[in-house]
Amino acid sequence: MKKIFLILTLIFVFNFNAFSQASSVENVRIRLFSDKNIEQVMFIPSFGSYFLETEQGDKLKLSKTTKLIVKDLDGQLEIKINDTIYKKAKKINLTPSGLKSFFQIKPLNPQITERRYEDGLEITSKNKSLFIINVVKTDNYIAGVVQSETWGATTNIDFFKVQAICCRNYLMNNLEKHAGEGYNLCDGVHCQAYKTRANKKEVTEGAYKSKGEVIVDSQGNIIETLFHSNSGGETVNAKDVWGKDVPYLVSVEDSFSVGGKHYQWEKYIKLKDWLNYFRNKGLNIKDKEIEDALLTFSQESGRKTDIMGISLKTIREDFDLKSTYFNVQKWGGEVKLTGKGYGHGVGMSQEGAIKMCEEGYEYWEVIEHYFKGVKVIKQ
Repeated sequence: MKKIFLILTLIFVFNFNAFSQASSVENVRIRLFSDKNIEQVMFIPSFGSYFLETEQGDKLKLSKTTKLIVKDLDGQLEIKINDTIYKKAKKINLTPSGLKSFFQIKPLNPQITERRYEDGLEITSKNKSLFIINVVKTDNYIAGVVQSETWGATTNIDFFKVQAICCRNYLMNNLEKHAGEGYNLCDGVHCQAYKTRANKKEVTEGAYKSKGEVIVDSQGNIIETLFHSNSGGETVNAKDVWGKDVPYLVSVEDSFSVGGKHYQWEKYIKLKDWLNYFRNKGLNIKDKEIEDALLTFSQESGRKTDIMGISLKTIREDFDLKSTYFNVQKWGGEVKLTGKGYGHGVGMSQEGAIKMCEEGYEYWEVIEHYFKGVKVIKQ
């Protein structure tokens, strides 16, 4: 009995320490323009004060009219201030001073639309291009992700609280994703889209009202908060998509997604291409029963995982379908796929969550609807 108690105590301590360590992160390092090779960039302070610091000990205060241009020169940085060469360095930090500071950054080579971010910036050279890291307060980062990923879908503050908590969970679970490369996460969908600072009132209010809140499972572990655009009326078991059971990622009826922007779709595929696809997968399409099954496939009575043993996930990827939730019918020389939903279907439907919030459900009720057996707790 003592041995069991000791084991349980050690498990609790381990989980608590891991949670405490993750929840106490004040700043995160996010790589910007991670999918581009940037050779030259312009930095302009927008609000607050900034200091330019180099590894050589320089510390220069920048004014709001300062135009700082940084160019990669085969491993070194050429620094220009208002078109005048200031010096060369291997690394620069643009450090904010005061309670709130944000800046504009615009790649000049190649030309990319400018963005605005909060807090600090670190620039080095790597593989003959600029390596740009936003050193940002965790809560500012989360608000920026929420605006980047969901602004325009609604103005409902409670939905932005839901999305902020999901983003915080992702961050906590993936803090070490790019640790070997010198940063936590990147700005692309490979991690979480992060294309701007949050400047919409509803987004910032929703994000900061959820400050410190995360979703945990029955064991107290921070969960993986997967989401998609629209479930089509029924979410999907994680096992059906990735082959692994996850207790809180199970199929749920989702009437809130019905009628949403991405609720329904259609796609037409040449009959010959459709049948040949399954022939190449090893099916005898000359068998009348098999052919009929391929041309009359239906999920009207509930979601399925395959057609004649061929995974719907694979079919979706190969034909670039919006979801795996579709029916098939012969349509002259084509097949007509009539589908529902948009995305992998696992976890939270964003359109369904918006509808729930607009109907007056509490943000934690939305989370508990889509993620089974979980609860929202404050760090």
